[in-house]
Parts: sequence; C-alpha cells; structure tokens
Amino acid sequence: MVRRPGQQQKKLEKKLRVTERAMERIMIGVTRRDRVTNQNLREKTNVQDIIKEIKVKKWRWAGHLARQHDNRWTKKITNWTPRTCVRRRGRQSRRWTDELREFTSVLWQRRAQDRWKWKIDEAFLLQWSEIG
Repeated sequence: MVRRPGQQQKKLEKKLRVTERAMERIMIGVTRRDRVTNQNLREKTNVQDIIKEIKVKKWRWAGHLARQHDNRWTKKITNWTPRTCVRRRGRQSRRWTDELREFTSVLWQRRAQDRWKWKIDEAFLLQWSEIG
C-alpha cells in the first residue's frame, strides 16, 4: 500500500472531528438515533471546528515565533534538526514548519515579520480551510 504525504494527517483530523461530534452529542444529550445533523448539532452547541482552531493557533504561534529577534529556546527548537537521529526507511518525517512552507513559501519567517501581511494570510487560510 502506497501512502500519500497527507494521508496520516487526514486520518488524524477525521478522528478528531468524530470525537468532537461525539462530545457535542453528549453535551446536549442526543444520540445518533435521534438523527440530528452535524450542522444542527454545531448550531446548538456553538463550538468551533477543532481542526480550524488548531490551524489558526498554529499560524498565530508561528508568526509570534518568527517575529522574535532574540535567541530564545522556542525559536531555536522550532528550527532544530537533530544530527544523531537515524531516520526510518521511506519518506522523511513531516516537521512542524512543513505545513507553513506548503501554504506560504520557504521564506515564511520573513513573511511573518510584517504583521499586517501575516494577518491577511491568516484570513485567507481561514477562508481556504472552510472551502477545502
């Protein structure tokens, strides 16, 4: 079986969404047999989508990290690549910044220096994540 790069990510996102829906159903006291649609469930609970929240928080944290000018350990650890690590056979592991590079460019840290442009990118990311 050949795995595509985002296949594991999509599986994890689906599990998170299913778990979130189950918790929402418990919150308002309905079961799946009651046949309440996910949209109605979301309207009653007023809970934001967990995947969307994760992406927004990650985006904001990345911008915060990129704008730090001193040598803090949070910035160092984000860009750190272990030298003594033996990688497993096959595709390289995805790093925290890979998703940011896919969406913006290789120079995402330079882009994040301008807070106004970063906010515009964040709004586009939100709109894009709702569509796709």
